[in-house]
Amino acid sequence: MKYLIQKGFTLRFTISLLVIIAILLTMLTSITSAVQVNRASLIGNYLQNNEQYAKKLASNTNELLVTMQQNINAIAKISGRSQEMDAQLFDDLFQENTQYFNSIVVADADRIVRALSPHTIGIEVGDQLTSAQSKMAVSLKAPFISNPYRATTGRYIILISAPIVDASGAYQGFVGGTIYLEDKNVLSTMLKEHFFGNGSYVYVVEKNGAIIFHPDKQRIGKSVISNPVVKNVLMKKSGSQRVTNSEGGQFFAGYAYEPSSSWGIISQTPTSVIDKPLHDLIKRVLLASLPFLLLILILGWWVASRIAKPLNTLAQFSDQATLGSARPQNVPDIKSAYYEVRLLSQSVKIAFQHLNQDLTQLRNEAGVDELTGLANRRTLDTVLQQWTEYHVPFAVILIDIDHFKGVNDTYGHVLGDQVLKHLAQLMRNVSLEGDLCFRYGGEEFGILVQRSGPREAGVVAERLRKEMERTVNPIGVPVTISAGVAAYPEHGRSPRDLILKADEALYRSKTGGRNRVTLSGEAEVKQVRSGR
Repeated sequence: MKYLIQKGFTLRFTISLLVIIAILLTMLTSITSAVQVNRASLIGNYLQNNEQYAKKLASNTNELLVTMQQNINAIAKISGRSQEMDAQLFDDLFQENTQYFNSIVVADADRIVRALSPHTIGIEVGDQLTSAQSKMAVSLKAPFISNPYRATTGRYIILISAPIVDASGAYQGFVGGTIYLEDKNVLSTMLKEHFFGNGSYVYVVEKNGAIIFHPDKQRIGKSVISNPVVKNVLMKKSGSQRVTNSEGGQFFAGYAYEPSSSWGIISQTPTSVIDKPLHDLIKRVLLASLPFLLLILILGWWVASRIAKPLNTLAQFSDQATLGSARPQNVPDIKSAYYEVRLLSQSVKIAFQHLNQDLTQLRNEAGVDELTGLANRRTLDTVLQQWTEYHVPFAVILIDIDHFKGVNDTYGHVLGDQVLKHLAQLMRNVSLEGDLCFRYGGEEFGILVQRSGPREAGVVAERLRKEMERTVNPIGVPVTISAGVAAYPEHGRSPRDLILKADEALYRSKTGGRNRVTLSGEAEVKQVRSGR
């Protein structure tokens, strides 16, 4: 290097250095773009999945609380039949409800304990309950779910109560079932395992912002009202966002409000889970690009002394590719009589094309079809797997544009693409929140209709077919579609079986004359009979 500085840099060295810098900048730009696209996709997926998971748990929690209240009501009715509760009967009733309650107590209108089970909870028959929640149960004389409180036994609990009335309708007291929040309970059993299994977890807050369930039991009872996610969910909102919690941890959080208890369900994943996929992505792109980089360097060093002028053109292109606002699609053609110059130009073109192909492939893998904006095959496979694993009822509608090859041959691919976009918009119009519209490939599309049977999905498909038939298409003439419908679990319990059944129904639609909808195992859907 000292010798080069004293003598001056040779043209060969200077040109080779420029080639190295230009190609490295191009590679850096491509890798940066790929990482940004993939990061945005991963963040969006985690936010969406956590929100859906929180909504599912909120629904499950609602069903659980309804069941628990019904069971307490039933015990209250039994208690109202006689003045004294048979101890053995009461123990039997408790045993039937151990999966829901840690203990059950019967108290009269003066809050004197008349029966309890188990008998090791720290109070005895004849004791008077003094908590504000027991006073509220007597005051309300109606079923209610209490806020968390510290009982006289020292336990942090939630009380679910129901009034006791005798045959004449007179108030006799109440039955209370308790959940011990700091011990193993029905909430911890339901919520302790997060389906991601990657450091994600669920916690629950009551309406004042105190934690009533958390994998870390030491945090139960602590207020997290300052957490922006908790603020949102206690405002009866559901959604998702990136959040920093009260302990400084960063998470992708989804949240849902449970109205019967005014609880908030939060499902969150550490933001660090996206680091490894992004590192793997960078490594994969570097390994794919390295052979082409080495080829360009070798050829550039060999012919640098004879290609000063053509290389200047290539350098300007590289500068535009790495620093310009618009990325050029093709390397400029180099006019030269030298075989070496043409070879270098072709090598740069190949390297740039491969880098663009890698970036395009990564974008396609991100989950969205670039032409229509619908979900792509990868997203479809992920959602199908999740819904079947969690037994979510749904139906699959597979759609094929009739005679689409003729549209492309007659009007060209530009208008053909407009027809695809037109169908995609109609699919969005007929679908509801929670449904998934996707492009299966080519002119094949589909909709996952959540919580729907085959006939309800058939109604959606028939509505889409009519909309496509009667609306004005970009080519100015009617274009029709055929569709096939299959439902989980009626027609299959695996993603592969459902797609096959829907595809078979679609095939019957096409062989039956096209422009029709067919349910799996049944005939064509003739008309729309009801809406969703």
